[in-house]
Amino acid sequence: MTKAQNILPIPALPIIQTAVMSLAPTFNGGRHDGHMNILCAYVRGEKTDADLVNYLKEHKIEATATNDFALFIGERRPAQVTACAAYIASTVLIAPNLAEFLEPVKDKPKNKDGKTEVAINQEKLTASLTTKLAIALANCDLFALIARLLPEDLTLDGYRDEIIRLFSSLAPVYLERVQAHYQKGLNFNLLQMQNTQFTFTCSTGYLFNFDIQGLSLMLGGINWYGRGQLMGQDYVLDVNYFTDKVFDLLK
Repeated sequence: MTKAQNILPIPALPIIQTAVMSLAPTFNGGRHDGHMNILCAYVRGEKTDADLVNYLKEHKIEATATNDFALFIGERRPAQVTACAAYIASTVLIAPNLAEFLEPVKDKPKNKDGKTEVAINQEKLTASLTTKLAIALANCDLFALIARLLPEDLTLDGYRDEIIRLFSSLAPVYLERVQAHYQKGLNFNLLQMQNTQFTFTCSTGYLFNFDIQGLSLMLGGINWYGRGQLMGQDYVLDVNYFTDKVFDLLK
């Protein structure tokens, strides 16, 4: 069977997203922002080995080399950087946590439905939107680079393995890109704030939107991220998709 008969062109973006998200650590089967925030602070040099030990003790967590908390013990190592980078990258690929900037209104009783009234903390909102934009732009940068570096004619599993290898190697660069894109003093306009849609614009011209179809980032009418594009470009992989059985059936 010739490779040409076995190839399907598939957009690189969803394959890259899935591979990177698979690197984001989970704890007892789920994400945990608190655990990852302390680990990322350690990766950035803001926390010490002793801080990690104290965190585990305070939360009554037993870390071993074979459980979900293996990254919290031992010497500093690249796996921790990769885990932190993947976690950060994934935060804009899932529904936003509105609790980042919503706070209960003080001295207000619960409404008739028994719910506490909340209001936006503008300072926290600005910090949250600044962070989300920086992460989305860093994702654009690194995902586009990875898409350009990928070889041709791999299987889907082969592409996932290569993406994981490349992202792991480039994790320190990714974290640098997040910092480079984090600009204080930006102005934002929050357009939608729901669990199913979160949309805002920025004074630098970006339109950030997360909905049931995932993340999209627009700049000047160009798909900067989303709809299969990165930085306005189509990155398509020639995937060795079918087994030899297809060729036999088409004879």
